[in-house]
Amino acid sequence: MILIKNALVSLVFIMLVNTAVAQFHISGFVKDQTTEELLIGANVIEAGTMNGTSADNYGYFSIVTKGNDIQVSFIGYKSTIIHIFSDTLVHVSLESGELLEEISVKGESTKRFNISTLSHKEILSIPSIGGKPDVLKALQLLPGIQSQQEGSSLLNVRGGNPGENLYLIDNIPLIYVNHLGGFSSVFNPDMINNIELYKGGFPAKYGGKLSSVVAISQLEGNKSGLKGSLGIGITDASFSLEGPLLKKKASFILTGRKTLTEPLFLLATKLTESKYFMYYGFHDLNGKFSWHPNDKNSVYFNIYQGDDYLKLWNSDRKMSQEEYSTSNSWGNWMAATRWNRVLTPRLFVDNTFSYTRYRLKNGYSFSSDQASDTINSENRYESSVQDISLRSDWKYKFLKYWSIDFGAKATQFIHIPNKIYQSNHKGQQAYEVIKSLESDFYVDNQIIFLNLIEANVGVRMVNYHSGKFNCFSLEPRLLINAKVSNNHDLNFTVQRVGQYAHLVFTSGGIMNNEVWIPADEKIAPAKSFQYSIGWKGEFWNDYVQAEANFYYKELNQLSTFKEGYSNLMGDGDWRTKIETGGSGKAKGAELLIRKSKGNWTGFVGYTLSKSTRKYPGINKGKEYLFDYDRPHSLSISLNRKINERWTFNASWVYQTGLGYTPVVGRQLTPVVSSSVLYTEEFIYGERNSARMKDYHRLDIGFTLNTLTSKGRKSKWNFSIYNAYNRHNPSTTYYGYSKDGFLQYNPENYQALNQYQISYFPIIPTVSYKVFFEAGTVAKANRKLGIKQRIKNYFSYE
Repeated sequence: MILIKNALVSLVFIMLVNTAVAQFHISGFVKDQTTEELLIGANVIEAGTMNGTSADNYGYFSIVTKGNDIQVSFIGYKSTIIHIFSDTLVHVSLESGELLEEISVKGESTKRFNISTLSHKEILSIPSIGGKPDVLKALQLLPGIQSQQEGSSLLNVRGGNPGENLYLIDNIPLIYVNHLGGFSSVFNPDMINNIELYKGGFPAKYGGKLSSVVAISQLEGNKSGLKGSLGIGITDASFSLEGPLLKKKASFILTGRKTLTEPLFLLATKLTESKYFMYYGFHDLNGKFSWHPNDKNSVYFNIYQGDDYLKLWNSDRKMSQEEYSTSNSWGNWMAATRWNRVLTPRLFVDNTFSYTRYRLKNGYSFSSDQASDTINSENRYESSVQDISLRSDWKYKFLKYWSIDFGAKATQFIHIPNKIYQSNHKGQQAYEVIKSLESDFYVDNQIIFLNLIEANVGVRMVNYHSGKFNCFSLEPRLLINAKVSNNHDLNFTVQRVGQYAHLVFTSGGIMNNEVWIPADEKIAPAKSFQYSIGWKGEFWNDYVQAEANFYYKELNQLSTFKEGYSNLMGDGDWRTKIETGGSGKAKGAELLIRKSKGNWTGFVGYTLSKSTRKYPGINKGKEYLFDYDRPHSLSISLNRKINERWTFNASWVYQTGLGYTPVVGRQLTPVVSSSVLYTEEFIYGERNSARMKDYHRLDIGFTLNTLTSKGRKSKWNFSIYNAYNRHNPSTTYYGYSKDGFLQYNPENYQALNQYQISYFPIIPTVSYKVFFEAGTVAKANRKLGIKQRIKNYFSYE
């Protein structure tokens, strides 16, 4: 203990000595000179030294320097040098320029590990279904992140399930993030500035989810003038509008999407002479207002609303004199206001008040007007969760080599897991409204020693209260980065995280059944412990970057549906359908090689992993492979700028097939109250002890940038999903034939066969987007002759 105490005293003394000779403390924001959008990740260094930092998700930086010159740079922008002579707050505007060589920032003393980052440009470059970029599908290409099933946007991060990911929009939680059971994500790429996905080594400010943090920073809106876009594809149409307000001290951005699939579904069911009509659709509305009354203060207001709606009803209403329908709808509301302020060059604060609501509704109605029988009945099921949060996050530059982040958050959750209405019941079943309070306080220390070692030492303190249940937990976080040379870094992380609400669901169906249930005295909070080690390196003047990570994760007190259940509908005692006390293990190795410069850019990612689960009442209490365990996962993404008009993108994905529970035999079971009739039942083997065929798929896309006849920029996107038409299995089933026929016939014994279901063949798609902007460029182009207009359509010259 004496040795450790002396070492800590020596460390603080060295930092104080180094700080004593520092001259200036500079903080500020880095923005685009034209649009005034924040440049997240911009590099800020003291000229001629290794002392540097980068702009955070607020575009904010803080640095202590000995010299007077500060160099600021960002890829795709012209670097600039600012001169300072005292402690000050600065606003740095960078001019967009050619893709110049990025300035070597040795001052960014360490590279960030366990984080996957995508810029707005990278998201737009990855081909996807419908010709429209999808944020979460783009993230699935990165190591350690896997899809749940074919076509799904749901994320499984390092052996976790989709309910263990924390999604934040400008630091505001969003509870449900997918459309149509995961087919598409709710994030509109027109709103996104930057994405960071933490797979481990969470900063202490983040908690409440076990597996990952997806932090999305939204654009603020263009302050140079009014602009927008209109887009249309096979599956949906979209718009965006942004511009300045209040004499350019404020700005707004508004985006929206709406599916075009409803009439297609109705037409398809009619043409196939189905007994049912069906339609499905969704919409998203996303808005942000930003106001900067002065250099030190910023105020924001965010809003999001999105819904999915699915309905089926019988097509023979007139003939049968019966009407029955089934409906399923789900979605989010989110509204928040934020205020951040630079109190001093050393101290920055961001305060947020937010409201988020997710709800799931199922309905069934039946009516009969037959002469012999008149019936009218209606059943409705609803589940919802509300999140009302107040948080305050602070950044303090204590010493030159010591920064402190700290803050607190209080969240009121209101859960309704199981609300049922049945019209033919005189007395309606009482439903439970569960209120819980989660209070957090965190502190995170970032200490840099000799520009070689960076240590992030933090702790998150959580108190959770629900009814008679109360628990307090400490969640320590440790991250150590060591620079072994100018181009190579090593990393070690340890973290403990708790989750106080469980997501229970079953996948594979078109109907949404995701329900959030809170922890209480019967359903314990889930916990995870994870550590990782990693290496990052740069080669050939930073043309190629590589990284490798190894991780191990333990999960405890997991909850899921008991075997035989897929929803909470039915009786009011929903807790009897929940299997608790589960545990899990996940381990793996990740490799990423990225080329970020030159005519060809892209990356190759590979993951070797294993994930298991164990529940007392599932698989006879024995450990089994996790439902979404994929030992091998390989992804390749390529981008090529052919010329000023055309770009080419391609991605190829390979994954080991998902596990399933095989049928190992059959048995005859007597029908109740009969000594002659028998039914044939399956005998199943170990859970997930067999695997489907391996999954692989090639997607390609071309983008054509043009000018319309009126001089407006426009973009065509041509994509092919599953280019070589691979029939990837989504699920398997058993039967005597492909129609699944299984009726037992003692006089005609038939062999049992296994079949697979594949949903997504080769899908060619096209989308078009046109951009408009208030100004003189479009007006000038209207005066051009027809020959020049045609030339502009195929060239920017």
